Amino acid sequence: MLRRHIAKHLRTTAPRHLLSSSSLRQISTAPSNPPDEELVPDETVFDNIFLRDACTCPSCVDPSSKQKSFSTAQLPTDTYIKSRRAVADPEHCVEITWGASTQPDHVSRYPVSQLKTFGSPVLRFSKHWDFARPEIFWHQKTLKENLVVREYKDYLENEEALDDVVLGLYSSGLAFVKGAPAAEKDADGEIVVEKVARKIGYIKETFYGTSWNVRSIANAKNIAYTSVNLPLHMDLLYYESPPGIQLLHCIENSAQGGESVYADSFRAAYLILERDPAAFFALATFPITFHYDNDGYHYMHTRPLIELDPYYKEGHPSLPRARIKCVNYSPPFQGPFEHMISRSSLEKHTDLTQQGEFRQFLRAYRMFEDIINDRREQYEEKFAPGDIALFMNRRVLHSRREFKVPTDSEQQFGRWLKGTYLDIDSFYSKLRGTSGL
Repeated sequence: MLRRHIAKHLRTTAPRHLLSSSSLRQISTAPSNPPDEELVPDETVFDNIFLRDACTCPSCVDPSSKQKSFSTAQLPTDTYIKSRRAVADPEHCVEITWGASTQPDHVSRYPVSQLKTFGSPVLRFSKHWDFARPEIFWHQKTLKENLVVREYKDYLENEEALDDVVLGLYSSGLAFVKGAPAAEKDADGEIVVEKVARKIGYIKETFYGTSWNVRSIANAKNIAYTSVNLPLHMDLLYYESPPGIQLLHCIENSAQGGESVYADSFRAAYLILERDPAAFFALATFPITFHYDNDGYHYMHTRPLIELDPYYKEGHPSLPRARIKCVNYSPPFQGPFEHMISRSSLEKHTDLTQQGEFRQFLRAYRMFEDIINDRREQYEEKFAPGDIALFMNRRVLHSRREFKVPTDSEQQFGRWLKGTYLDIDSFYSKLRGTSGL
């Protein structure tokens, strides 16, 4: 094992965006920087195989492809430190010569900053999630104060406007681009909503196509294609990998009603964690089945309402108690429950109505719905032609009020939205570049 004492003159700062659960009711601001010794332990113990595996020298990581040239399993189990020394280079490296019975000696250099990151849960978390703008867990008032809205022309031509939308989309899960053409295609023949999406990343094609229309039609195969009230939900949760980002472009809207409503599911989930950890646990463990079985398509997937990062470790008071990866809520596409809903004759001691997991889940589920259906927790806005909404499909819930199209409307459809999706991976790739990570 390598035991390393971190030099006191090497300074670190707290991540800018990490919040304790007590700050959820407020606009997110960075916590006070804790002392350095709270971020990084004075002494850290690493496994020899771990450090040897982390070597990034040219023989271990190809300088051109940036890809690793060996498998971790190829390292001998008796790898040991043959020698080590400090190197007075700009990165203040620690140089280690590794010995093993079946392989020649190997020399690795590790910047002290890298070792500090390896040894600190806070810094490891920041390496992946320290974006240039903090997350905001919002209700109606706080979103209005922080919502990013940019003009279509600026978004397409100005890198700063594009970055602002990307960062705002991560921060609150919702952003708007306005002033787009009130037409399906622009003057160049490109589908407008797809053009906006491709500025961020590649489009996720689904069984709806690369883009799709939201219009009220007869014999609709989806509740979205009607004029009735569409409750808060997320899209395609019956997919194994649902879309990460959704975009909706308003082309026509002469309808009476039909306002769009959004709610922050992350805020609701974190509030439940703060108020009732047992309820939060029920929502993070009880399996819900989502399905779509219509029009020749049959999709199904089971997942809990709250999905947590299984590898997250709090490690410091500035970090949240749990890290939510995504939320899964879509009553219109929820199938019958399939797990933890019955007991065998051999389990007579189990009281399903009083102690069963299903009833615990129902109690927590009602708490979640009470929060998201509170009008004070919702942001409502009626689409105008040329508006484009971008939102994180696994965080921000969206819905639509019931609407009617005037009989004397001169528009072709009365209310017409064009939508498309992005994978979350392409969005985070863009976000990391925007944040300089």
